[in-house]
Amino acid sequence: MSEQPMSHEQALDLAALYVLGALAPADEAAVRDHLATCGLAHTEFDELGGIVPALLEDVELVEPPAALRDRIMDAARADLAARGGHPRAAATSPPADGLSEFPSAAERETRRAARTGRLDWAIRIAAVIAIVAVGAWGIGLQRQLDTSQRFDRAVAAVLDAAAKPGAQAVILTPAAGKQGRGLAAVAADGTVTLAMRDLPATGGSQVYTAWVIVGKMPTSLADFTVDSNGIASVTSHPAPTRAGAIIALTLEPNAGNSAPKGEIVSTGVTPGPPPGAAG
Repeated sequence: MSEQPMSHEQALDLAALYVLGALAPADEAAVRDHLATCGLAHTEFDELGGIVPALLEDVELVEPPAALRDRIMDAARADLAARGGHPRAAATSPPADGLSEFPSAAERETRRAARTGRLDWAIRIAAVIAIVAVGAWGIGLQRQLDTSQRFDRAVAAVLDAAAKPGAQAVILTPAAGKQGRGLAAVAADGTVTLAMRDLPATGGSQVYTAWVIVGKMPTSLADFTVDSNGIASVTSHPAPTRAGAIIALTLEPNAGNSAPKGEIVSTGVTPGPPPGAAG
């Protein structure tokens, strides 16, 4: 006798496992055959099919520590129990005479095992989602830490340059309506070491250009790009600089300009010589 096709309700019960690829091959084939022949709506498959990829997008799944996995599984069980969450029982067809026959002990055990298996998989799905959320949270923290460390290294380079004889430190602040602040060290030979943060990322042929402006004469120091972290660490070539010169940062449409074309993003002014230094 051939096996009866899967019912609509049975297919819905297996939607989550089907989307996650967690079904046995025979069950997966039965669900696929049902979807191909059933004219009823299967919104659960559409919804879960959209949610699972979104949860996993740009997230590298890693095996969690055993202790964390156990805590997540315990929390998932407790949450399901508190909400009374149980997968729908598979629909069964009543006998032809319309009477429901009381199941035998073997049938009751089979149904109990099926319910337990579905509940276990529901718990596993909840655990997967929780682990993905924890992983995404951890990735966010790691990105923040990486950004902070990059800026710390950039500032350390500025402080090292500013500690050399004849060097001066400059604080750069954003222009009105702009973003980007940082520090610069101007060496005795006019080399500028720059550490910037909170800069909008460049795109296409865009570059940031650092300038030293003496009087009304700008001199290009360096062109550089910035990624989504907004951090820049730059050391320029030497350029004529004196007390009161302006260190400026502009966003340019392209590199290699001899005069600013874009708007000023951030500026600072070099201080006078330190006490005791030659004028």
